[in-house]
Amino acid sequence: MSLRMVILLIVALVSVSLSSIFARYLPDVPAVVIAFWRMTTAGCLLWGFSAVKPQGAISRINAQKTVLAGIFLGLHFAFFFGALKLTSVANATILATMAPVFTALIERFGLKRSWNRDVLTGLIIAVLGAMLIQGFELNFPQGNRLGNLLALLSSLWMAIVLLTAEQIRRETATIIYSRLVYTVAGITLLLVAVAFSAPVFAFSARDFTWLFLLGLIPTVVGHTSFSYAVKYVRPTIVASVPLGEPVIASALAWFLFREPLTVNVVLGGALVLTGLYRITKRQSVSDFQNDNL
Repeated sequence: MSLRMVILLIVALVSVSLSSIFARYLPDVPAVVIAFWRMTTAGCLLWGFSAVKPQGAISRINAQKTVLAGIFLGLHFAFFFGALKLTSVANATILATMAPVFTALIERFGLKRSWNRDVLTGLIIAVLGAMLIQGFELNFPQGNRLGNLLALLSSLWMAIVLLTAEQIRRETATIIYSRLVYTVAGITLLLVAVAFSAPVFAFSARDFTWLFLLGLIPTVVGHTSFSYAVKYVRPTIVASVPLGEPVIASALAWFLFREPLTVNVVLGGALVLTGLYRITKRQSVSDFQNDNL
């Protein structure tokens, strides 16, 4: 993989890892409302940028696919936050990071693409590391099965988003795709928030600052970078990168809040980073084409 792509994915990983740090400053804002404003802010920022620097149009078929991807992106957040209310944080966190497993299965059996040994080995190592960080606390028999199912489905929805994005991005620039997918995801989350009577506008000016930062850094910088990368790198590889989010977030929490780093986090983090290195070290990408960010 080219150095440019590696740097881009690292920037994306660090950016999305900041989401849990920013959310720490929003203790009174419901999770689904945070997700709504995160997507809506990102969409507004990209539409605003497009007004200053026109990005072109999107074909009708790709617009339809992007709307579908946006709905699934909204469902990803909605199902994950729903899972947090019905099962343990450990279960929800681990099961919600299984997107690369789904993309690998869909790529192999649905798209008939061959599996890469390095990617599969690295994915297994990274998943085991992620489970170690959570302390191998998955508990299916005694845990809430509906919550576990929602968390697992949230990973499936994200896998569908990335696989759909790969198709769209072949002929659609990143910002054109991202501005629409975030907007649709925001609308989807708004409907969910209204359905569950979540107070969409009940937050302070201070809260708005953190909501804005969530839309700007983890979403516009982080997720948009993933959308850029998926044109050049297989979706399974892109989906694997967020497995490193707990590692970066734990390190940031230690630095900012002096939260202790447990042995599980250190050893599990080492496994995750080893797995991600194996996933990306020998992967080739298409030649970079002129692509408006």
